[in-house]
Amino acid sequence: MSTLEAPTPSPALVPESAGALSPAVARANLITVSAAHAFLHGVGILYPLIFPILHDHYGFSYTQIGLIGTASSVAGGALQVVFGYLSRTVARKVLIGTGNLVAALGALLTATATTFLPWLAWSMLRGIGGAPQHPAGNSLLTDSFGERRRGFAIAAHVAGGNVGTLAVPIVGAALIAHFGWQPTVMIFALPGIAAGSAVLLVTREPPQPAPEPEAETDAEAEGKTARTDRLAELLAPLRHRGVLLVIAASMVAAGGRGLGILTKYLPLYLTGPINLPAGTVTALYTLLLAGSIAGPLVAGRVSDRTGRRPMLFAAYGLAAAFTLLVPVLFGMGAPLPLLVLEIALLGLTVYCESPLLQAYLVDNSRPEQRDVAVGWYFTLAFGVGSVWDVILGSLIDHTGSFVPAFLLMAASYLAAGAILLGIPRERHA
Repeated sequence: MSTLEAPTPSPALVPESAGALSPAVARANLITVSAAHAFLHGVGILYPLIFPILHDHYGFSYTQIGLIGTASSVAGGALQVVFGYLSRTVARKVLIGTGNLVAALGALLTATATTFLPWLAWSMLRGIGGAPQHPAGNSLLTDSFGERRRGFAIAAHVAGGNVGTLAVPIVGAALIAHFGWQPTVMIFALPGIAAGSAVLLVTREPPQPAPEPEAETDAEAEGKTARTDRLAELLAPLRHRGVLLVIAASMVAAGGRGLGILTKYLPLYLTGPINLPAGTVTALYTLLLAGSIAGPLVAGRVSDRTGRRPMLFAAYGLAAAFTLLVPVLFGMGAPLPLLVLEIALLGLTVYCESPLLQAYLVDNSRPEQRDVAVGWYFTLAFGVGSVWDVILGSLIDHTGSFVPAFLLMAASYLAAGAILLGIPRERHA
């Protein structure tokens, strides 16, 4: 298949059992798609290192910093279901690769901004460029690896993306100290150009699962117009209770999510009220992000054997506990070894929830609806769910304290776990 070739229309689609590619091709797809994911995460992790500069030297409020995160997530999140649907007629690798190039452009333009509105606009462009990554990337990789390794494929995609985050605090902090934040952002945009090009040129498009015969029969019996059929396809995943509850849990858990919230506000907390040295903050931030690689990989493999629900409930409970311990231990000036242990355990738990929940969503989706279901998941979880950025930023500005924000983060995990109790049993498609 050429770079610009769209997937074969649905009549030529093959059953899911035949969808997996050879191990070598599947691994190559994982490497290129995860590299694109790594760039998006890397730039996203770099920005929290810049936010204290924006706050201290450019006068950005915590609410404005929250709005930057919200606007980027809403702009990209609102389009994820669109890209999930487009992946049926446009090659998923084209969506992912082109999106990376657009996100790199957004990062380059962000480096020219020193006031709030330009920062807001170019962050939104970066968010739009990243929109195809999750729905198209998860769909492409689950089709590449097949049903039996679904949990691994999604966890590896998430963890592979997080590899791009691990070196960012140390490298990014060093580059900011030496060159300044604007040249550093420009440097970090370059891998996005390389990764996007690699996806376009190297990734192979796996066959997508065929629609179930009963779905085709229903469509014919109803005699809908083409436009109505497309709308029905788009809305079909939302008619399933399991899909809706997983999406609802994700929207609630977004209030404490590792890459969405914690990575943004923890550096602000440690450099602000706690007033730790920059080197210590960088080291703790790096340790936190190390958990974003180890945690999802371990949790993904275990969940393939024990089930997604037990792992999700364990992740929610532990993430809530370790989130609550942040203001307790740092506020009381606990010994550094204890703080290091706390951050390590926090990182191992808070980053497990999202990939586990994505795999659980796939478990509760029909094969022919997974791409659109994943699109809805990221549209609502990262779109509507991104209002948490503004809520937490405003809460900190109005109370003058980070403690209520950490309490709210922990509560969001527990509430999300309660929502999942409404799914009676685990489904395996």
